[in-house]
Amino acid sequence: MAQEERNFRSYYYEKFGFRVVEEKKSIEILLKEQPVSTEKLKQFCLRFPLPAVYRIHVWKLLLGVLPANQSSQEFVQQQREQQFKDLNKGLATIRRVINTDPPELKLLKLYLLEQGNLPFEDMELVMVMWKESKTYTAMCKGVCKVTDVELDQYWVATRFLRHVVKYRDIIVHYPEITLRCLKKEDVDQKLWNHIVHHKLLSLLPLKDWFSCYFADVLPDISFQRIWDKVIGGSSYVMVYVAVAILIFFRRPLLSMKSSEDMVNYLSNIQDDCGDRIVNEALDLWAKNGSCLLVSKSDSPVVDKGKG
Repeated sequence: MAQEERNFRSYYYEKFGFRVVEEKKSIEILLKEQPVSTEKLKQFCLRFPLPAVYRIHVWKLLLGVLPANQSSQEFVQQQREQQFKDLNKGLATIRRVINTDPPELKLLKLYLLEQGNLPFEDMELVMVMWKESKTYTAMCKGVCKVTDVELDQYWVATRFLRHVVKYRDIIVHYPEITLRCLKKEDVDQKLWNHIVHHKLLSLLPLKDWFSCYFADVLPDISFQRIWDKVIGGSSYVMVYVAVAILIFFRRPLLSMKSSEDMVNYLSNIQDDCGDRIVNEALDLWAKNGSCLLVSKSDSPVVDKGKG
């Protein structure tokens, strides 16, 4: 009886936006554990909304910027600061710092310098590595929107780039899976038939959407909630984000007769639409059981069977 009362109370609070209070308490308890259980943090990120106030700290723990053992965190933080200073000094020494560089481009240069892959000239960065650097700068730009602390920007961005490398071979299948999931979710098939008829999915920059993890597609707060799930261990949530975008704009898309018009329309998602799209995406994702998936299960083989 007490459990039923608690469930009703939780549901009531959630309807009025108070669920975050309970989630904040839960994450605080997890962060006080010694050492912090990264597995529990991953499960929390997959199952619940991550309170924004703890986002950067949780990301740093899950991406390996900080160790799980709290007694070592201060020492490791100092080492991170020193390495960051050394990289900045190195970039200045070889005269690759330009005052007009946006923060995301500087982060990219620091990352490539650390990897030993920084081209001699900025022109090479654009010409030789154009596609890869475009993806990297989009993700770095996304991190810059989460925090304005340069040290955190650098370490979160570089470790996120390393984290998503394991998904590289998986996300190439996501455009195809997106079409299949859309067919499943589009009850009357009108939208799906319309999109297939106009070959919209082959024209949309879906690969770019997935490769930058929606950092340059959705408004700031919205894409951060998707990254919570990706850092928690599942990139497959992005398929449902793409599906949710198409479903959300169903009415205007159906009214358009030109694929070019549809692509242009979807290339500029307004800020006031972001949260509603992500809410729809997470509902679809949870409905299909994907919130229980972690990296080992996050593969197109499993996903095809489900979709």
